[in-house]
Amino acid sequence: MVKIGYIVGSLAPDSINRKLAKVIVAQAPERAELIEISIAELPLYDRHLDEDFPEVMTKFKQEVEAVDGLLLVTPEHNQSFPAPVKNAIDILSRGGSFQLAGLRLGIVGASPGRFGTINSQSQLRQSLPPLGVKLMGTPVVAETVRENTFNEDGTAAEGTTKRAKDYIEAFTTFVETTP
Repeated sequence: MVKIGYIVGSLAPDSINRKLAKVIVAQAPERAELIEISIAELPLYDRHLDEDFPEVMTKFKQEVEAVDGLLLVTPEHNQSFPAPVKNAIDILSRGGSFQLAGLRLGIVGASPGRFGTINSQSQLRQSLPPLGVKLMGTPVVAETVRENTFNEDGTAAEGTTKRAKDYIEAFTTFVETTP
């Protein structure tokens, strides 16, 4: 079984990206185990911590190191990815033996903006490859959230559900087959 960690880039408990993550988890193939890796308790990265990483940061890095692939479920804030996502990336790329090089990574997101999370994802796609990640290119899930995108029971509209299912199937295969 392939272990896929996922990070929800919004700290709000009722965020639309948390809803999208739940739909993706529900649509995951049986051969994939999805595990949420929380970034809510991470302190802001400071290079002075590199020599003596706080336990919460070390634990976070260990959780990412223990998965076969990592999925970023990111919102878009002011046409960019949010500070908690940047902070998580900074922490993962510093301190200790584990680095991002070789990590199989995917990006999805949801936003009420007209272009979903295209800008956020585009900027992440520019900044992550120099860190050595193996980034899945397609398919892309950059949901534009409208009133009927997510249902009150936690399910999603048919189109959103299909895109989530297609994405997590493709990402699972990417994680399984990318050396």
